[in-house]
Amino acid sequence: MFPIQEQGNQIGIGHGYDSFLKKFIEICENHLKNGRAKSFAFILYDFHDEQVRDILKNQGGFAQLDRLSGSELSIFYIHSDNKKLIKSFNKIFIGAFEIENTANLPCVLFFKMYDGDVEDLQIIELEQTDKMFAFGELYSTIKSYLDNSKEIPTPKKNKLIEFFGTVKKVTVKELIKWVIEKGLDKAENIY
Repeated sequence: MFPIQEQGNQIGIGHGYDSFLKKFIEICENHLKNGRAKSFAFILYDFHDEQVRDILKNQGGFAQLDRLSGSELSIFYIHSDNKKLIKSFNKIFIGAFEIENTANLPCVLFFKMYDGDVEDLQIIELEQTDKMFAFGELYSTIKSYLDNSKEIPTPKKNKLIEFFGTVKKVTVKELIKWVIEKGLDKAENIY
């Protein structure tokens, strides 16, 4: 679990917001290279999704999800009380992965990277609004992804696998171009 903090580089776990946007691909490639992850996820949520915010702020919930993801999955999420920052973060990554109107928030966006390309995109909507059940839903969603992804062989370069229905490929150049042209300017203007 890797929180993306509102302010600059943080001491300890996580990333600063601006640096994460600029180095997103590099961070993922570093996790792959160093055996920290085989796939990645974003937990995307709206400011009003209190149940998800509470799960991510709770040390016990964070620790359980972190242990579950282990060295198989790096999970990124925005850690802020700034409504505009959360909205900007969602807009950047929903746009970069070209998933507008595909899923409602909150959701978990799972993906893998092969040779600099983002592939095997899977989006799972989180439906529980009751805080009591929301953690169980998020935990089981991540566990199910991890269990199912172990059964699927790693594809060769430039091969897409049909993975739970929807498959999407986003090239690094597209992602960087989108973040630089649309996202980063808007993100910096919210302060």
